[in-house]
Amino acid sequence: MATARSLAALPSAGAPRSGPRRAGAWPPRVVAAAAEPEHARRLVAEFDPAVPLEAAVTPPSGWYTDADFLRLEIDRVFLRGWQAVGHIWQVENPHDFFTGRLGNVEFVICRDANGNLNAFHNVCRHHASLLACGSGQKTCFQCPYHGWTYGLDGTLLKATRISGIKNFNKNDFGLVPVKVATWGPFVLARFDDESTEGDVGDVVGDEWLGSASKLLSTNGIDTSLPHICRREYIINCNWKVFCDNYLDGGYHIPYAHGALASGLQLQSYETLTYERVSVQRCESAPSESDDLERLGTKALYAFVYPNFMINR
Repeated sequence: MATARSLAALPSAGAPRSGPRRAGAWPPRVVAAAAEPEHARRLVAEFDPAVPLEAAVTPPSGWYTDADFLRLEIDRVFLRGWQAVGHIWQVENPHDFFTGRLGNVEFVICRDANGNLNAFHNVCRHHASLLACGSGQKTCFQCPYHGWTYGLDGTLLKATRISGIKNFNKNDFGLVPVKVATWGPFVLARFDDESTEGDVGDVVGDEWLGSASKLLSTNGIDTSLPHICRREYIINCNWKVFCDNYLDGGYHIPYAHGALASGLQLQSYETLTYERVSVQRCESAPSESDDLERLGTKALYAFVYPNFMINR
């Protein structure tokens, strides 16, 4: 299996940063919603959902090039609803953690000593310095700026040099939580408040995948998939260009991917659309018995709105 994610969601760098750094989102929705220029709203208004597919035209170029439009997308698209941010093997054991960034929102996912999966905004409540970088194991998060220390359950354990400060209650300064859940092999997070209470199991699957949840889970996308390796690519394009390429229904396969095309029965290629998921699937071509390049008789390519892709 291969998964892909476009550059609207970026992992934190593995190497420690020199000196404290303030995160750019505190609180995230206030910052993101502050800038919504009139021309960005006009670009949105150019979309008419009533136009039938056969009469649709290419989106305006500004959807791909305008910086204010991208900022609007971060707020309206990526910071609303569940987003895949990692895989379950990154937080398999107590004290495991990993960090990431979605737009200008820094986050940390961790498993505490009791085995609970938690997620927080990755910023100190004191001066908003980043708390953690990369991934690994920690028993606590200590701010590199002033030493404020937090448990993996978000509790403020220690605030340095605050003796004599009136009306300070450390219980009021724990890390700000982010909703987190798992579905199959994936860790999901959401940064808005629009979600059902008790975000577990089928509830998350229904919210994230809609009616495609069963199709994916019964076609080998489940917790039995082990993590093998991570490969990271920087692609010099707007995130939607990458998604457009993935979603063209095999249009480019015979021309751009000859070797792949030879392993597929392209006449069987079909696209199924669901509420938030598009599934492309195709039968594999007959292969020699010693051909180990592709296992199985079918290929399934699932696109989960807005930019998560699963190849199985």
